[in-house]
Amino acid sequence: NIELIMISINDLFIKLNSFYDKKTSFVCYRLPNSKTLQCCFGKEQKVNKKPFPKDAGFIMMPFEESNGGFFISNKKMFTAKITKGSLNRSLSSPFDQQKKFNSSKESYLKKVLEITSLISKTELTKLVYSTSFELDLIENNFEAYFKKLLSLYENAFCYLFYHPNEGFWMGASPETLLEIQNKKISTMALAGTKKREITRWGDKEILEQKIVKDEITKNLTPLCKSLKATNSNTIKAGIVDHLKTTISGTTNASPSEIINAIHPTPAVGGVPKEKAISIIKTKESHNRSFYSGYLGEINNLNCQLFVNLRCVHIKKNKAKIFVGGGITKDSNPEKEWEEIMNKSQTILDALFM
Repeated sequence: NIELIMISINDLFIKLNSFYDKKTSFVCYRLPNSKTLQCCFGKEQKVNKKPFPKDAGFIMMPFEESNGGFFISNKKMFTAKITKGSLNRSLSSPFDQQKKFNSSKESYLKKVLEITSLISKTELTKLVYSTSFELDLIENNFEAYFKKLLSLYENAFCYLFYHPNEGFWMGASPETLLEIQNKKISTMALAGTKKREITRWGDKEILEQKIVKDEITKNLTPLCKSLKATNSNTIKAGIVDHLKTTISGTTNASPSEIINAIHPTPAVGGVPKEKAISIIKTKESHNRSFYSGYLGEINNLNCQLFVNLRCVHIKKNKAKIFVGGGITKDSNPEKEWEEIMNKSQTILDALFM
């Protein structure tokens, strides 16, 4: 029994500000290509292990599930229709990305070289290496940032999550982790990145995407029937393009069983999974926390979950932007750096444009 309360966009943001003032956890989100904003709020449950709570609600899980995440029931929800002009905001300050991030470049390139060398010497075929950039914000104006994100990325899963101890997480994810509706299952292999003006996909990106598709298919096969994969196609995400394959079939498994089988996918971890994760822990100097974890709507039987990519953690006027890229034997460190610069632009445009 969900109590859905329709309100205006203005009233919804008044509610979010009041939840923040009262230190009440909430999540506000919009599904890809939707015109509806939804908000769950109230006492969050800490989720440390599966199976998940039987209620319907919103789940927010970290990259390493053993660290525990949050679940907010959707028994009472506010929803608002996004109309033309309802997301207007005026907040802008210039930002020089190169100047701000270039101090990290040398150590990033060095790490990518170390990883390509490991790939050439071991059974590792792909590893997703990520980094984070910390920035000062002039003001913690979460309403303005989120409105900007929503207006910029209509085809992404956009969310704003608040917890009094965590601060804010905000993102515009291009990637579905898992959708189950009435035993029909769908997921995607999303990998490979290029700038929009480059018309052809390179061999490195095509291989990277194939690794992800093959691994997800292999992990789903024991739990699903009649699995099919589409041909890969190009999708837009911010200022870059990705290669996407949709994988679908039917299943009797629960969302938590399927997540166990596929998370973290090679699009955020690597292949083989366990080896990749142990190397990520030694090579990355930051804790991923909720970056590259997953989030979205879930109940006992159905779910619509997304990978937490193109995201930022905001706490006390500090923003931490997380970005990563898939490293294979063919990776060129300079190109990988350019890729994460382009990916970071998704969030920078919401914070500083």
